Amino acid sequence: MFSSDELMALDRRSLIRNAMLLVGAGMTANPAAAVAKTAAKSAAKTPRFFTPAQAAVLAEVAEIIIPRTDTPGAKDAGVPAAFDAMMRDWASTQHQVQFRSVVDEFVAAGIMKMKPADRVALVARTDAEKMAAWDPAYVGFKQLVMTLYYLSDAGATKELRYELVPGSWDAWVPVTPNTRAWAA
Repeated sequence: MFSSDELMALDRRSLIRNAMLLVGAGMTANPAAAVAKTAAKSAAKTPRFFTPAQAAVLAEVAEIIIPRTDTPGAKDAGVPAAFDAMMRDWASTQHQVQFRSVVDEFVAAGIMKMKPADRVALVARTDAEKMAAWDPAYVGFKQLVMTLYYLSDAGATKELRYELVPGSWDAWVPVTPNTRAWAA
């Protein structure tokens, strides 16, 4: 794992690379395309790695981590289906066990029986505790949720700014409240 100094130095590219390595996605020269393809194939199917109850919890927790605002949330971006596909098709047994245990903790806490505000409070409390203790299973889980979101079409084009072929180089770009970070 990383020391706290190394973690502070991680940028978005490192985060994505590490999350992909975490689940063993050295499968192609273009992991983003492979993730999108895998997610698209499983989006309409029922989950095959997680049980339906676990999949519902995964979807709820992912949506709380990345909620729908003026941009799509994790559910809209297909993060739960992509997560299930990554666990089923690419993750090592160790990571499958770790990530299933993270989901099972939320199942055991009864998150789906709670009111929406209580669900958010539970995830916020769990997040604060697990991140403070630097629980590798939870940190990896959260990294993968974020990575899958920002590799999705919605995350890369609606949350981040994306131009397939960028325009001219501008030395000075005014930043406004509506300015978004670049996806690539």
